[in-house]
Formats: sequence, structure tokens, C-alpha cells
Amino acid sequence: MLQRNSDLPYVIPDEPQSRPAEGWQYPSVDLREMGRILRRRYKMAVLPALALLGLAVIYLLFATTLYTATSTVLVDPRRANVVESNQSVLSNFGTDDATIESQTLLIQSVAILVRVVGKLKLTEDAEFRPKPGLLDPIKRLFSSSGPSNGASPEDAARARSVEILQKRMKVTRQGTTFLVDIAVSSESPQKAATIANAIADAYFDEQVRAKYDATRIAANWLNGQIDELKSKVVASEKAVEDYRSANNLMVSQGVTLNDQQLTDLNNKLIAARVQTAEARAKYEQVQDIAKSGGDPGGFNAAISSEMITKLRTQYADIAKNEADLSSKYGARHPLVANVRAQRRDTQRLINEEIRRILESTKHDYDVARSREASLQQSLDQLQGVSTSSGQAQVRLRELQREAEANRTQYESYLARSKETTAQESLEMPDSRIVTKASIPIRPSSPKTMLILGLAAMLGLGAGSVLAFLADYLDGRVKTLEQAEAIAGVPALAAVPLIGARELAGLARRGRRELGRYDPKATGLLPPALQPPLTRYAIDEPGTFFAEAIRAVRLALQRTMRSQPVKVVQVTSALDSEGKTTLAINLAQSLAMLGIRTLLIDGDLRNPQVTRALCPRADAGLLEVAIGQTAPERAILVDPSTGLSILPSTPIKEVEFITELMFSDRIVDVLDYFRHRYELIVIDSPPLVPLVDGRALAELADRIILALAWDQTPGEVLSHAMDLLSPVRDRVMGTVLTRVDLSRLQFYDYYRSSAYLKPYGAASLHAGAAR
Repeated sequence: MLQRNSDLPYVIPDEPQSRPAEGWQYPSVDLREMGRILRRRYKMAVLPALALLGLAVIYLLFATTLYTATSTVLVDPRRANVVESNQSVLSNFGTDDATIESQTLLIQSVAILVRVVGKLKLTEDAEFRPKPGLLDPIKRLFSSSGPSNGASPEDAARARSVEILQKRMKVTRQGTTFLVDIAVSSESPQKAATIANAIADAYFDEQVRAKYDATRIAANWLNGQIDELKSKVVASEKAVEDYRSANNLMVSQGVTLNDQQLTDLNNKLIAARVQTAEARAKYEQVQDIAKSGGDPGGFNAAISSEMITKLRTQYADIAKNEADLSSKYGARHPLVANVRAQRRDTQRLINEEIRRILESTKHDYDVARSREASLQQSLDQLQGVSTSSGQAQVRLRELQREAEANRTQYESYLARSKETTAQESLEMPDSRIVTKASIPIRPSSPKTMLILGLAAMLGLGAGSVLAFLADYLDGRVKTLEQAEAIAGVPALAAVPLIGARELAGLARRGRRELGRYDPKATGLLPPALQPPLTRYAIDEPGTFFAEAIRAVRLALQRTMRSQPVKVVQVTSALDSEGKTTLAINLAQSLAMLGIRTLLIDGDLRNPQVTRALCPRADAGLLEVAIGQTAPERAILVDPSTGLSILPSTPIKEVEFITELMFSDRIVDVLDYFRHRYELIVIDSPPLVPLVDGRALAELADRIILALAWDQTPGEVLSHAMDLLSPVRDRVMGTVLTRVDLSRLQFYDYYRSSAYLKPYGAASLHAGAAR
């Protein structure tokens, strides 16, 4: 059953019960609730998507079809030069990211695009000429100056074509590689490929032109420097020769003549000193032999003399012959005497030769010493001359160094000039084409599926956000749990909405009674002429509507078992929330159980109970309260249910109604009926706009608050509970009315028609219920 009851009556505690402190938890996302929000607000979620899809379709219908061709260029910094040289004038750029990005920007620079526009004559192409727009006059009003001010028409047209080409092209680097893609979009596939390739060629031409210009400028500068350096070299070399001549610093084989003479004399002096030392050694040896009385033939010169060697050989032969003859003829033999004379002559010759050698040794020593002295004298004279020219040689070396430096710089510049001149005649770009742009076979823009997909995704995303926002801002009561949380009292039941078609079918049953009914009758209307909703719980007992009324009745019966309850007020926060229908059906349901029940129409300003059941009643609550009519005469009884009804006749004096509600007369009337009926049900005016309902709440034992489903704001319910704060302990609970069970599944599945289908749901079509 659609109800929330407890076995014990609901009592508001004096002090709020403290709950144990709970630790903070991370907020969770309820995906099921999000799904229910999107389902119940699917129109709001789908509408932006449909709108964006419509706009996307319109855009696709009117958008210009473009084709994109791509040319891939390799920025190759390692490309070799044809002319061999250590370093080119404009050196190959590096491989860092900044350099590659700079080349990427260079490809789309104005300088290169101007070349392409001029080469392909794009200024004459209608695609690359500005098209007049509807907003052009407005733009001209806000623009300070146009791009063509101060420029020729040709320059202005070229600038506009370049701007359009910049918008139609896209230059991107492939990741961190040296590959750069040049993509160009055009209405013509052939034109797109032609422009992409032309941009790549213009980029190469720009590289070659930049190198050529740099090389030419360097060559001109080098030529000027070479002429200046040549003059410096000639002047510095002439200064060296003039200074050398002026200071007698002639050079032979790389050294000056004075230095060469000093070197030669020094070498000769060394040799003379060696000879003098040898001669002195020989002379001193001879002197030592003479002083000691030794054999003078024993020194080296005598030993090495050939003459002495021969004489000594001859002397030995003669001595041998003398010995032989002496032994043969005797010492006095003439032959022996003759041989002896020969021996003495030979000895004399040897002595004379030795004496001559001794005298030659002394002479050689004197000659060597004299030659050494002469060389030493000459060397001393040349050293004096060299000392006097030392300062001149320092200055000469300075001039030589300056001349050598000028010569080296001149030769370096001359070699560089020749290399630059060779490079000037042949330069190659530092890039090359990897893939030439081919003619595209499919359009690249507009991307139909992508645009439609994005439109649908964005639309659904925006619609979902709007749906979530609308649901978050929607404070109307939609579930029993929400009503309990706001009101702080139990939610008794959810009364479903009855379809207008079914109500119309029930109303047609009273057409036959309409002819027999007296319009002037002051009693109750026949059941067939009463509004179908006022008797729906009785006429259709198997419906969820009747089940909800029984749930309210059960909650009331439980309360009556534990506490004395006589007067039950059925009210609402605002008007048209179904309180009258609830009050009538609840009273009829109680009466059907045999409980003596009285239904009082307490809404004197808008007596809906009276208007529905006995519109011609001539006496009612007001007449009974003021004593004009006896209570028994004013009460009408429904024979089909046994329900007693106290109507309310129309009152024109509104001020009198308020005074009556706060008077003791109403208290007396209720006290009178308390003793005659087991239960009194009062259909009360709404609480928020009028004070009548608040006055009746002071007299009621229990209060039932009707809430229109998906209509009553939560703030209004909270305000109504604040108004009932003096009698808050008497509020038995709330009842949701006009609940669309088919939509309730998106808020509370277990009370919706989807969950209750196995039990046979009534006709639940859209309609209105009072």
C-alpha cells in the first residue's frame, strides 16, 4: 500500500534527539539518480542537442566545401655544400627545437606568401579576393583606417590575398622531428596542391636568396678588406727593407751579415784553439824528454815519421850485416870497419831528422798561438760592432713581426674571398621536399560527421547540465521522503492522478439522472451527478486511488485507537492542491466502515464541498453557528454511504467570516457535534493565504496536510509547517495528491506505476483532479 505509517502515533518530541557524530565522508555520485533526472527531464536534455544539430545542418548546407593538400618538407641541417669549404658564410642552422620552430614560422611568413601570390597571380583569383559581407559597413564605421590607406591598389590587393592565404594554410611540425607539413585548403583540389607546392618552392628560394645575399655582402666586404690589407703589407715590408738598409742589417740566408761573420769567426777561433792545444801538447812533450835526457825518437811525431822509419830500418839492416861480418872476419876486418862507418852515418841522419822534427814542433806551436790571437782580435772587433747595432735589430724584429702579421691576415682574407666567390655562384637550400602535395580526392571541410557529432555531444552536454540545474533548482515536492524531510512529519500516502478521459467516461453515466433532477432541490446531488472524483474511492475500490485513501484512513484509525480523536482537519498550504477531494473521499471511506462521520465544509470563502455535493443548500455552517438554523436541519445525509455533510452557504461579508472563525460560536458548534459523531472531517481553507485554516487548526485534534505533487514548493510546505507550529503536535502527516505514477518512477520507483503494474493499475493518463 502506498503509505508510510508506524504502529504508534506520531508525536513531535520536545527536544531534538542528538545523533552520534559521524566522520566526514567524501561526496558520492548517485548514478541512478542522475539517470532518473535525465529521464524525467529528457525534453530539456534533448532540446539543446536538437537545436545545435539544426544549426549544424544549416551550417553544413551553406558552408563552402574545401579541399586540403599537404606538402611535407624536411628541414635538413646536415645538407652538404657543393663547394668544399671549412664554413659557409651563412652557416647551416642547428637542430634545436627553437630553430625548427623558427623555420616553421618562416614558411608562413608574409615574405614567402607574397612570392606565392605573385607567382600564381592569386590577386586575380576570386577565391583569394575579399567577398563583401553584410557587416562590412558596420566594420568600416568602427575601423580607424583601412589596410589600403597610403598604398597602391596593387599592394592592397596583394595584402588582402596574403591575409586570405594565411587563413587557408596551416604549417605544423610533426612531433619532435625535422618534418614540417604545409597544408593548404582551397575550393579546388588542383589549386590546393599547386599552392602547397608553390609555398614549399618559395621557401627554398627564400633560403637560397638569403644565403646568396649574405655571401654577396660578405664577398664585397672581404674585397674591401683585402685592398686595405694589401696596402698594409706592402707598406710594412718596405719599412723593414728601408730600416735594414739604413742600419746595415743586410740579411744572407735568413741572418744578418754581421751575425754570419761572428758565427764564422767563432767557429774558426774554436778550431784554432784546438790546434794550439795540440801543438802545445807536442811541444811540452818534447821539452819533457829533453829535460829528462830520454830518447827523443820516442815521441809521437818521430815515431809517425816515414823518414825516421826508413832510416831505422836501414840502420837495423846495417847493424845486422855488421854482426854477420864481425863474426865471420873479425872486428878489425876492413869490411867490418866499412859497415861500421855506414851504421854511424845512418845514426847521424836519424838524429838530424829528429832534431828537425823537434824544431818543427816548436814552430807549429808558435804559428798556432799566433793564429789564435789573430782570430780572437777579429772576433772582439766584430762583437763591438754587433753590440752597437743591438737596438737597431730590436726595432727591425718589431717591424718584421708587424709585416708578418699583415701578410698572414692578408693571405687568410684572400683565401676566404676566393671561397666566398665560389659559393656565390652556387647555393643550395638547407631543406628538401619529402612529399609533394597531391590532388586531394575528398573534401577536408566541412567535416560533416565531426560537426554533427560535436553538435550532438555539446547539445546533450548542455542539455544535461540544464536538466541537472533545473532539477537542482526545482524545489517542488515530488516524493514522500522529500515531504517527510521538509515537513518533519510522516507522509501518509500518495493519491494518484486520475486521467481526464476516465473522468469524462464516469461523468457520462449521470446524463440519465440529469433529466430527472430538480435544479432547485436543496438536498444532496444524486451520486451520478456528483463529480466523479468525489466518489472515486467508493466507485472504484480496486484502484490505487482508493488504496491511497485507505492508507490515510488506516493511519487515522491507528491514532484513534491510542488517543481520543474527534475532529480531523484536512487542509493545504495553497489553493487547488486536492484537499477537498481528499477530505470527501476520506470521510466517505470512514462512513463506509460504519463510523458515524460528519464532513464539514469549513472553507466559507470557497466552499468546494458544497459546490460539488449540494450546490443549492440553503443552510450551512454559518447559519448553525449564529443560531439561525438548527444543526439537524442543516445537515445532509448521503444514503449510499451514511455520511453526514454540513455544507457552507455563500457569504458576501468576508470580514464576518474571519471574525466567525475566531469566535466561540465555532467552538460551540464543534462541541455540539463531538457528542453526536465519532469523527468530524473539516475541509479547511488553505493555510498560507488565509488565517481561517490556522484558526480551525486550533480546534482540530488532528491535521492532515494535502500537497499537490510536483506543484507545491518545498519553501511553501516549510512555511505552512511554521504557521502550524503552535499545534505542530497535532499534525498527523502529509498526503501527496495528483501524483502521476508514470512519472513518479523517475523520482521514486517503488511507488510508481512501473512497480505496481503487477497489481493492476488504473488508467493513469494525464488529467486534472481537484
